[in-house]
Amino acid sequence: MPEVKVTGQRVPSLGVALAGVTLIGLLVGLESFAALVFFLLEGVVALAVLTAAGLAGGWIGRWLGLKDAPWAERLILGAGLGIGFLPLLVLGLGSLGWLTRTAAFLLTGGLALAGLARLLLDPWEMGVIKSSRASAGADRSMAVAPPTLRQVETGNAALNWLWLLVCPFVAIMLLGACLPPGVLWREEGYGYDVLEYHLAVPKIFFEEGRITFLSNNVYSNFPLNSEMLSLLMMTLRGDPIEASFMAVTVNTGLALLFMAAAWLAGSRFSPRAGLLCGVLAGTTPWIAYLAGIAYTEVGMLALGLCALAAALRERPLVAGLLAGLACGYKYTAVPLVAFPISFVLLVSPTSWPHRVRHLLLYGCAALLTFSPWMARNIANTGNPFFPLAYSVFGDGSGTWDDEIHVTWQKIHGSAAAEHTDEPLLARAWARTGRDFRLGTATFLLAAIAAVRRRDRWTAALLAMLVVQAVIWLTATHLFARFATVMLLPMLVLAGRAVGDEHTREDVKPAPDPDEKAKPPPPVDSSPALWAGPEARKLALVQALAFILLVAGSGWNLYRLAGLYYDHTRVNRMPIRAYGRTDWFITGQWPGTQHWRAINSLPAGARIMLVGEARTFYSRRPCEYATVFNRQPLAEALEQMQDPTAVLGWLRERGVTHLLVHWAEIGRLGGTYGFPPVLMNPNLYAIMVGAGLKEIARFDYGQEDSMPYATLFEVPRS
Repeated sequence: MPEVKVTGQRVPSLGVALAGVTLIGLLVGLESFAALVFFLLEGVVALAVLTAAGLAGGWIGRWLGLKDAPWAERLILGAGLGIGFLPLLVLGLGSLGWLTRTAAFLLTGGLALAGLARLLLDPWEMGVIKSSRASAGADRSMAVAPPTLRQVETGNAALNWLWLLVCPFVAIMLLGACLPPGVLWREEGYGYDVLEYHLAVPKIFFEEGRITFLSNNVYSNFPLNSEMLSLLMMTLRGDPIEASFMAVTVNTGLALLFMAAAWLAGSRFSPRAGLLCGVLAGTTPWIAYLAGIAYTEVGMLALGLCALAAALRERPLVAGLLAGLACGYKYTAVPLVAFPISFVLLVSPTSWPHRVRHLLLYGCAALLTFSPWMARNIANTGNPFFPLAYSVFGDGSGTWDDEIHVTWQKIHGSAAAEHTDEPLLARAWARTGRDFRLGTATFLLAAIAAVRRRDRWTAALLAMLVVQAVIWLTATHLFARFATVMLLPMLVLAGRAVGDEHTREDVKPAPDPDEKAKPPPPVDSSPALWAGPEARKLALVQALAFILLVAGSGWNLYRLAGLYYDHTRVNRMPIRAYGRTDWFITGQWPGTQHWRAINSLPAGARIMLVGEARTFYSRRPCEYATVFNRQPLAEALEQMQDPTAVLGWLRERGVTHLLVHWAEIGRLGGTYGFPPVLMNPNLYAIMVGAGLKEIARFDYGQEDSMPYATLFEVPRS
């Protein structure tokens, strides 16, 4: 099919899209037919919800002045706004206790109708606008323009087939989404954070019927945009554990938005820059790696790149709203995403008063969309950034104290967290330049662009990159995935390795009200202009860029597929865990035997967990505390030295059983720190002597292995 052209911007043809969808389906089906069926039954619903929200976001974009923008820009930025505001709607409904299954269906149905209406009205409104402009003689975009380098580019329709390079990476995302949480990835503790709070916290909200303050899980006070989308999926599905596949598939939808935003950002400079930027984004291993589990980074990056694309188009209000929504996925987005994007507005080709107004508008808009999470924390703790900024705002909830704060600060320092003397820069390079997941081709192409395109845009993007690197080095515990924010400027820089922004006739700077309109400068349309050394040099650079793109994508896929293979095979035999949450619920997965015992307890049972905080697979109410929260049992033991009194205290709290997870207690005690009183095995022997009854031990099934956990029953009297 011929390539579709929309208001001077090129988008992939329908043929490429159909081929891509077919290829993704084949790749998923070849790995596991069960995964393909599971995706069609569960994952498609999640993508449909995001699509409805994204299309409905077109109304927001229209109200923000995007109605005159090119269609692709309206669609992508509108999708960012619609998907970005959806978690805030869920937060509002959930906080009021109104997020029932009926309300969730009404919400998604309303979004679908609004999105469909926007999609149908869009072509008609654009026709009216063009007609009115043409009749007034104001539609300059329809005037005959002199030939430009873009117009003599050949093979762009053929280059669109490069989008198929993205398909294997999307297939890996979908396969990961069909695995039960806890299978991927080894480096992330097999999704430890997912089981502790990314999915466990919205599960608690679902079970309680409203969004509340959880004094036992400090992570529940983080911005929870990603978790709100998971809560919506749980509500629609009606079962929080089985909804995990829908919840994780949401990340695939956000990854697709990330690719579209990358294309839009690169298209600010040229069509080929957009293509290169978009395909690089889709073949970046980190995106597929993180999209396969319920982590927050993909949403943060998608909304952040939408914000950057809007800033490049001098739309400060839209950029600010999107940047604030990105911060709603992760606190670190405030200094690592929202702040650096403002550099782009500082170099816009307008007067300084205009730039200052843009910065103020951007900052206020970002604050507006981030403020719901600040307001929630103020209401719960008196600290808008809880648990951060404790030394400034304190904690009015009584769940945090100076000792816990000192531990938090120490653990979140790089060297302390890793117990290593390796130099800082050596560790940093190992997790960026030497980590294949950031994409070697992106590094190389960004370097080429930094040399070739020495202008204000390159300066702003490099400033973004430098500030992100410095903050990552000095203010985080140097996790490799925290460095993924550097993809935002790097991808746009890499895209600029090809093309020339001066050939863009469809993207112009916003008019400066402080300056009078000037006629456009004359353009040399002589064919000889494009036949000289500069043209040959540009053609060589473009050829090199696309060779790097293809080679880099192949290398990225080889490494990522190998990593995925290692996690889904035992002795080269596939584990076939797709859709098998029951393996975790019933304790068939290694290290989960205690959940089988807990989930088999009577319906009225209530279990206190010591050491264990990964409660996602529990079907029974559990009382627990994360390592950065006060441990209720430890405090009770300090106050009541008598074990009989402690057992009475447990009964008063409604606790019927006590699970002691020895493996986690040992791990936490040797890393983060754990109350010494709870680490003493003699304590539980004394409590057994006072009436506590041991009913089950759990081990890893290895010869002479010690139990990793023990389940006790609290005496009724």
